[in-house]
Amino acid sequence: MTAPKKHHFVPQMLLRKFASADGSLRVFAIDREATYTSKTLGLGQVKGGHNRVRPDGTVDREFLEQWMSSLEGAAADDIAKLVASNELTVDLKDYPALPWLASLQHNRSRALMGYLKARLEAESMTGSALETQTAILDVTARNVLRAWESSKDEYARPKDQWDSMVSVLGYLRWDVLRYEKPRLVVSDGFAAQYGVAPEYEAAYDKTAKNWAKHGIGVPQHQAASFTIPLTTQVALHLHHGDARKYLSAQQVNQRTIYAARSFVALPSDWTLPDEALGDVGEWIDTQRFVRSMIAKNA
Repeated sequence: MTAPKKHHFVPQMLLRKFASADGSLRVFAIDREATYTSKTLGLGQVKGGHNRVRPDGTVDREFLEQWMSSLEGAAADDIAKLVASNELTVDLKDYPALPWLASLQHNRSRALMGYLKARLEAESMTGSALETQTAILDVTARNVLRAWESSKDEYARPKDQWDSMVSVLGYLRWDVLRYEKPRLVVSDGFAAQYGVAPEYEAAYDKTAKNWAKHGIGVPQHQAASFTIPLTTQVALHLHHGDARKYLSAQQVNQRTIYAARSFVALPSDWTLPDEALGDVGEWIDTQRFVRSMIAKNA
């Protein structure tokens, strides 16, 4: 079988849950001014985006892709089980792949790769484009996958099972938000980091708190919450409270859009504006402005 050339940094199994009946999505680019229609195969992907160079100089196009697909498959099973259930709170023992998918999505983000590439260039620590990509993938996505594999081994050392984002998310309460009608949009910002947790607010001024609404300038452990849309009718709300905290679909959509770095998408047969979805057009315009001040994609 020929190795795939298109490497998805947003899994198709997730995008399909936000597509119209014919499998298409209306896409709003965030890293540029563009709106278009796409099938899931053509969205959230970069040609050769997960290629690595081996020590002997040859190109590996499959290793990370296959490993990522394994985690995505486990997460897809967890998502399907959760969506089909009536649960309102997630016990991570029953859905162990979900925080790992969140960490993988963060660590293989094109925006994060772009930022790290810019830092390497600033320090004059670059080789060829493929060597740079390999170095970044090895300290981001590959480390997540190694820890995920170790997490399934009861005899593995705790330090080998540890992942910083999984650890942060594991301390939060996971509420399931279910809506009667399809209302939710999706973006490449899978786990949308939002705001500042109350115990840390004194350390941030008003401007910093506004940036924090876009997941910028605040470490993950100091964030107020994370939201994860799973389908057009089901989302997760991760927060520090002990009691259930409800968010409207409009609130979830704003956070999804504010976490976007590459694109926002919704079923192609939905029309805007739509009060039930929120001020999607205004939020996209705001996020495009925010995105223009972040390092470009790798």
